[in-house]
Amino acid sequence: MRDDYLHISFHKLDLSISKSAYDLWLKYRQINQHDIEACGVLIGTKDSVSNHYWIESVTVPMSKDIRRRYSFIMKDPKHQQTVDRAYIDSNGTSVYLGTWHSHPQAVPVPSPIDYEDWKSCLKRNPDRNLFFIIIGLEQIRIVIHMNGKFIDRSLLITN
Repeated sequence: MRDDYLHISFHKLDLSISKSAYDLWLKYRQINQHDIEACGVLIGTKDSVSNHYWIESVTVPMSKDIRRRYSFIMKDPKHQQTVDRAYIDSNGTSVYLGTWHSHPQAVPVPSPIDYEDWKSCLKRNPDRNLFFIIIGLEQIRIVIHMNGKFIDRSLLITN
């Protein structure tokens, strides 16, 4: 197992998140009333033998993204360019693993808009499991679609 990773288990699936991604997310929490939602993509690898996923890096909000207090639209093409570069640099082992965004809630709860967006992501990527992460003030919610439904785990934020 790799050092400097946080580990979460789902049924028959394990996820490890790099400490650097976790630390970055903490910087984007919506702590103040004027803070807007942050967003990005998850980039990592999968060990197909053990069904273990590794989120190794994430993108952060970029200049062409549209961000508001309670919404975001990830529009900047640099998110996809970053995924493409990671794929090339890793000889095809680092891939898109999902998205992350923030909520101004202590315990983040996915909205109906979140679920619709996630369903769209799943339709565009039918060849893989995807993770959807919401950064709250006190917890991080990690969601995956398995066996026809969304299931989640939460990480308590410690800093």
